[in-house]
Amino acid sequence: MAPKRRNPGTGAEEQRIIDVGHPECHPPFADNSIKTSRFTLLSFFPLAIRDQFRRNGNVYFLVIGVLMFLGTYTSLFYTSVSPWTTLGPLALVVSVSLMQEAYTDLKRHRSDNTTNYHPCVVLQRSEKLNDETERGRRKKTKRDPRLNDGRDLKVRVAGNEVPIAFESVFRKNIRSGDLVIVRNREMIPADLILLASANEGGNAYIETSSIDGETNLKLRNSPHIPVNYGEPASDYSNSSLFNGRPVDENEQIDSESHGVESLKQAVQRVVNMSLLGHPDGVSALANPANADEGQIFERNASNKRKGLRFLFGNAAQDEATRRRSIPNLGGSTTYIATLTSEPPNTHVNNYSGKLTFPPNSDGARSVHAPLNVENILLRGAVLRNTEWVIGLACFTGADTKLVMNSVATPSKFSQMDVLINRTVFLVVFIMILCVCSLGAIAVYVNQKSFHQLWYAGYTTDPSEPWPYFNLVESSGIGKPEWDTETHNFVQNTFMFITLLSNFVPLSLYVSVEMITIMMMMYVGWDIHMYHKESDTPAVARSSIVTDLGLVKYIFSDKTGTLTCNIMKFKRCSVDGHIFGMPVAKAAPQLDGNPKHQGNDEDKFSDTVHPLKHLLAYSGTSSSSCESSIPRALAGLEDKLTFNAEMFLRVMSICHTVVVEKDHVVPLSEQVDESNKMGAKPRARLETGGSKDSSGIPWKPKKQNEKKKKEKDGAPSGCAYQAESPDEGALVSAASTQYGFQFLGRNSSGVQISCPCPSLLEDKEIVKGLKDGSMSAKVLAAKIASSEGAALKYSRSEVKTVDDGVAPRIETWPILAINKFDSDRKRMSVLVRSPPELGSIPMLLCKGADSSMLIEEVCGGTRMLDSIVDKNVKGPKVKPKSEADDSELDSLLGLQAHLGEFASEGLRTLVLGVRILSDERAEKWLAKYKKASTSIENRDKELTAVAGEIEQELHIVGATAIEDKLQDGVPETISNLEKAGIKLWVLTGDKRETAIEIGYSTKVLTSKMHLTEVVDGPPENVKVLVAMELMRHIKIGNLPDYQLFALDEKKGFSFKSMLDCLTQLGDLRRKMWLAWRLIYLTGVKRLVLSKASFVDHMEDLSEEIEAAKRKADPRVQRRKVRELAQSIIKNFLNDSKRSHLIDTSDQNDDLSIVSDDPPAVFERAKSARETLKIRRDSKGKVTDFSRVQKLALTKLSTSNRDGFNEESFSMQSYRPSQETTNFDKRKRTLFEKLFAVDKDVRHGKLTKHLRNEYKDALSLDEEEQTGKREIESMVGTLSLHPKKNSHFDVSSVKRGLVVEGAALKHLLGDPILEEMLFAVASCSDSVIACRVSPIQKALLLKMVRKYVSPTPTTLAIGDGANDVGMIQEAHIGVGISGLEGQQAVNSSDFAIAQFRFLEPLLLIHGRWNFMRMSKAVLFFFYKNAALVGILMIFSGKCLYSGTTVFDPWVTSVFNFVGGTIPIIFMAIFDRDLPRDYVLRNPEVYTSSQSNEFISLRMTLRWVALTVIHTFTIYYLTAPILQLGGGVSSAFLGLMENWGRDVPGDGEGGDLQVFGTTIYSQLIYVVTFKALLETRSLLWGEFPTFTCKRGKGEGWMSRAAYTWIGMSWFSILFYIWFLYMYGFIGRKGPQVGTFFNFAYASIHVLNTRSMTWMVSILIPAIAIAFDVAGKVYGNMFYPTQTQIHMEIAAELNGQK
Repeated sequence: MAPKRRNPGTGAEEQRIIDVGHPECHPPFADNSIKTSRFTLLSFFPLAIRDQFRRNGNVYFLVIGVLMFLGTYTSLFYTSVSPWTTLGPLALVVSVSLMQEAYTDLKRHRSDNTTNYHPCVVLQRSEKLNDETERGRRKKTKRDPRLNDGRDLKVRVAGNEVPIAFESVFRKNIRSGDLVIVRNREMIPADLILLASANEGGNAYIETSSIDGETNLKLRNSPHIPVNYGEPASDYSNSSLFNGRPVDENEQIDSESHGVESLKQAVQRVVNMSLLGHPDGVSALANPANADEGQIFERNASNKRKGLRFLFGNAAQDEATRRRSIPNLGGSTTYIATLTSEPPNTHVNNYSGKLTFPPNSDGARSVHAPLNVENILLRGAVLRNTEWVIGLACFTGADTKLVMNSVATPSKFSQMDVLINRTVFLVVFIMILCVCSLGAIAVYVNQKSFHQLWYAGYTTDPSEPWPYFNLVESSGIGKPEWDTETHNFVQNTFMFITLLSNFVPLSLYVSVEMITIMMMMYVGWDIHMYHKESDTPAVARSSIVTDLGLVKYIFSDKTGTLTCNIMKFKRCSVDGHIFGMPVAKAAPQLDGNPKHQGNDEDKFSDTVHPLKHLLAYSGTSSSSCESSIPRALAGLEDKLTFNAEMFLRVMSICHTVVVEKDHVVPLSEQVDESNKMGAKPRARLETGGSKDSSGIPWKPKKQNEKKKKEKDGAPSGCAYQAESPDEGALVSAASTQYGFQFLGRNSSGVQISCPCPSLLEDKEIVKGLKDGSMSAKVLAAKIASSEGAALKYSRSEVKTVDDGVAPRIETWPILAINKFDSDRKRMSVLVRSPPELGSIPMLLCKGADSSMLIEEVCGGTRMLDSIVDKNVKGPKVKPKSEADDSELDSLLGLQAHLGEFASEGLRTLVLGVRILSDERAEKWLAKYKKASTSIENRDKELTAVAGEIEQELHIVGATAIEDKLQDGVPETISNLEKAGIKLWVLTGDKRETAIEIGYSTKVLTSKMHLTEVVDGPPENVKVLVAMELMRHIKIGNLPDYQLFALDEKKGFSFKSMLDCLTQLGDLRRKMWLAWRLIYLTGVKRLVLSKASFVDHMEDLSEEIEAAKRKADPRVQRRKVRELAQSIIKNFLNDSKRSHLIDTSDQNDDLSIVSDDPPAVFERAKSARETLKIRRDSKGKVTDFSRVQKLALTKLSTSNRDGFNEESFSMQSYRPSQETTNFDKRKRTLFEKLFAVDKDVRHGKLTKHLRNEYKDALSLDEEEQTGKREIESMVGTLSLHPKKNSHFDVSSVKRGLVVEGAALKHLLGDPILEEMLFAVASCSDSVIACRVSPIQKALLLKMVRKYVSPTPTTLAIGDGANDVGMIQEAHIGVGISGLEGQQAVNSSDFAIAQFRFLEPLLLIHGRWNFMRMSKAVLFFFYKNAALVGILMIFSGKCLYSGTTVFDPWVTSVFNFVGGTIPIIFMAIFDRDLPRDYVLRNPEVYTSSQSNEFISLRMTLRWVALTVIHTFTIYYLTAPILQLGGGVSSAFLGLMENWGRDVPGDGEGGDLQVFGTTIYSQLIYVVTFKALLETRSLLWGEFPTFTCKRGKGEGWMSRAAYTWIGMSWFSILFYIWFLYMYGFIGRKGPQVGTFFNFAYASIHVLNTRSMTWMVSILIPAIAIAFDVAGKVYGNMFYPTQTQIHMEIAAELNGQK
């Protein structure tokens, strides 16, 4: 069980203060251990046994066993059943379950030990390791031999040498304040503040796949002190990572190392500012010079100890108080660094804190370094591409963000278990009614016949002798001990409780366990769910296999679940051309109509070129080509166009990718002898070759020799590691496709290998760009407009510019990096071209099209928006020059291509450049440096500064990257949708990425309207959801929220009678909740901790709130509607926001929520129309306004037809008057009462149609009046035909995209939560992006909370960030992917690919639910028939409590033999073939609707139970009572010599009589199991063979149906009777065994009547069943029966 998640709102902790180097061992600081196990040695039996008796059946049999024990061994009441026949099997069942639970928890303990006892390294003073008194916290301490060969490191502190040891400790022993060393590819053991690393600038790279599901690397930085913070810049050394005070000038980091320090230098620096170097140091927060900052500390408070504290004290607390006390003025005080951190919380993407450093000199101020999420390494992340880091432990154990986002491992109960428990309650209730009735009848009958019961020992005169003869005189026996009164009502009631205890089948639970185990094994054996590539089979880790057939909602992660998390560069758009072939998607069409598989009008018809053709050049230039090129640009026709060259340079330079060597340098090489400490650090990219002047290794190549590359394009022996997978794909494609290879980065800049000549080699171009006489737009237009440039891509044979050219090394200095953020949605780098390319400052930028193609960023966008955006207000912008005209053509093509890329589900980025002057670049760099060193609002200032330079960009192209889907994902999603399952995608990725994957998986379509609930002011988020809610209400998607539904008054009906019973149940539930609330607040609160009490109160409050909603859901719905209307009204009345509403359509009062498809497709469509007009005109259309008008006209006419929403909405406010063509009067009584299918029960079959509609359908196709007339008769068209010509807003598919940051404004408020869910429930697709792990679980919980009845939910994911969602769902599925095994370890089922979810649900889920439903009904049927016979016999024995069946026969065979046929049926039965189910996923809805165990299906079994009970008893008992029925066959009947009456009286005792009847029950049960089996396994002959290669082995060739029905049922029963009789004869001559000594011989050997009855009675009983099934299947079949008949017909045609 994961640690209990803390409630951040209940703690009083506002911040945490940690002194660097001091381990915090006391509350509120937690240790670093993790516990997922549930039990200990002491708690196992109490807790595990308690869990076993959560099953009502186990409690029931325990109570029954105790009652039997009292009845047998006391005189309280009489029982005829031995208690050991119940307690013995119960003990066996519980013991097996306990062993299984113990084994499972043992594996959890082993996993915990592996985690907690993993060795880690912390810095420690050597004297503490050698001091025995200091070893209490860390037992068996030792030094890590991998660091410095296990020797101590001598660090100079204030002129003295202090030995520092690299202590090896267990992970669980790390404490907050420890200085931890983590090596490359090791997991971060706790939440660490990064202090130092082996990389340049103290940076480190981590992989956070186990936290947020992303496998890309993320950059983390060491905190830096602002250079100009209150002190002269010279006081701080810029070469130090913290710019702090140097300890020794001789040990300053070499300036040539560019900010890279060795491990010893890092340890030296960290120790000098921590308690390791200054054990008597004082916190830097207590510096008197910082008193104006408001830090509250006392002066010299260490002596203020009072009371008991003065006597006993607390050394640790006293030491902490001393460090936090303001020192006396005038003294020399040594200060240490102190961390001020936010308290533990669940926000993995945010962190706030500060690190306070010691002052540089006495009297100086302590300096604060602000900390954010880029400075913290979270537990669970893996260190990558960094040889070592030193971090300060901030949060440990249960306080870490990873653990706080986890939820306690729930003990899941399947829906079938819940149903069984409820059925047990119902059966016990029925049993109580029966035993009470029998008890009262017994009292009445016994009192009425009291004087005739002398043979039973009853008389009114205790002195009366035996009637008819005097035993005293004849044998000297004394008078009998008479009973003067019969048993009272209570005694009779308890007697019948023990007699009828088999009402609840004891074998049910153990049989369910056996069936479940086999179902789990089937999942693992299924070859269709085996992933050959990874050798991974499916695994069932939980027993809730039956719930797989009930799933209605699927919550899926994206990265690694739907996708392979492998990005591949597929297409690009440059100079108005597309490079790269279209991506073929295999998504099936939902309607199956081939005509709908594509729409040529939605495609941009343009020439598509191979990717490599981007490097094409025109070859030998013609005269026409030369004349089209300006003289200044002559000779450049054999080079890339300006856009193409800049496009490739942005791809290869504008990124944060690093080159990682495959070989990891041991840390022992980093910590060496003192003579090696001054050596320069190892190069980050050492490939064994020579290095150029910049230190980047590269091996000189021959003229035609290709440079060796890895598969991802990295230099040989290296690999690319990127923060974003998109960046990795772009850098890899630039290298592999175009030869622009990224070699690495250092302080000199970024180095690339370029195989193409550059335009910037031309001095005139460089001069023009520098002095501003030539802009990037003009240069691109002139080169791209030449004839050679226009034709070079379309030639049949294309020669590329890199043919025969040796690659050259270019070094591009990086001046500044503007990182990507969610506001700008862009990333840019300010670079300077190499000297050989003119040293031109330029900005390289890339970002989403929504953030790049805007007026503030790209000037040419104004012309584009004037054409493609119909909502643009103001004057239209026209091209003013040929350059503008060329730019417009390029942007139009780009916009059209973006729409095509998006429709293919590709992830798009737009690339741009900006040429800067030296003066402009230097001015901006000054602002950037100031913003980057600011303490407050640093992120906002950096964003603002980045926005200043990311302007006037020239767009050079767009990229399209495919996030490769897993095989079969679109088909699986489509089939799951057909099966009636809703899919929600919950991902931590950004919104654009999630939407693009939605399109590629066909979760979203280009015709679907998207409602994007993005982060923003709470009012904007709420109004967006409220408007969408009202729109759904008005179009009729939410009829329960319409006024007529809220105001409807219910009249009296049969359903209202059932509602009364429901209200009684609600009243009982409310009383129970009230009692729990009183008990919790009054009693349990005294023994619970504050945190536990708060958790219990939260859970109870949720239950109370759910009970209120269930009592009258209309009250809550009315509140939701009123709140939505109030939000919209306030929004409309707010003048500040009124401009956000589009009032162009006066008929649409909610135009802010449009029905249009996403903007990218609309803009692309308009761009295609414009380009077509411009190209077709061939210069004839010169009026730009005409082009705009034509484009917008085509766009507006294709959007939608006229639609008057107001008139439609008014109709939605009153009850619907829709007529139907079904005549409900044609329903029969049996259909109303016993039809299982809802369509049959509600009269919606063909036979229920009105006569006139039947006549219309009977016409031939040529005679029909038309499809619309038939549809209007069916009722699918509106009552107002004239409205059918208008746009039907309800037909618009709608998708909902919600950002995690926006959810914080909605979650937590029950009304807003229900509003959000109401909108989501009406959406065809729901995608939640940028959601944290805890938000995923909350969204899933919201569905379970607001859907009634509660649907079965399934969550699927592959990373640790999905664990909370997986554990919150009813069913958790983990995918064995690239993100570790955390999701698999927490899941109920594990599969290797998302496509395996289809057979897991549709095949295994449906079969399992069908099988288990039959088995459960069968068990209750079997035992009900048994108890029914006992109740009938009770009337024949004056209700004396005598059992007609032998207890051991009943117990043993009911537990083993009589159960085997049911188990075999539940294990092997298949109602529909696998291939048929996969072709028709709609059959899954039968299990969703509980068809197999619905109320009416149960009533069928109840009726059959009554029929079989009376048939078995009343057709068997009379035959066995008189004459030949109590005689042997040969001696009594055939050789009846010398007797006047037939028979010899053999076998007339109760044992033979009862066993014969019981035999008929066994035969009937066996034959019914055979009848219920839909697929008979006949096996193959020969089953057992020694011939090699014969079949699949005997286990796959056995006839399991007949083995279960014959060997383990009838034959086992006969064998058991013989063995029971043999034990009675040969065993002890006492007890019940002796009573059955010869019963088996009379039943099976000597009496022919037994065999005659055994043939006749089962046949008659089964005949009733067959007749009922035939009648039901003919007149009111179930959906499953219809599909079975179709499948059988198809099978017969093969």
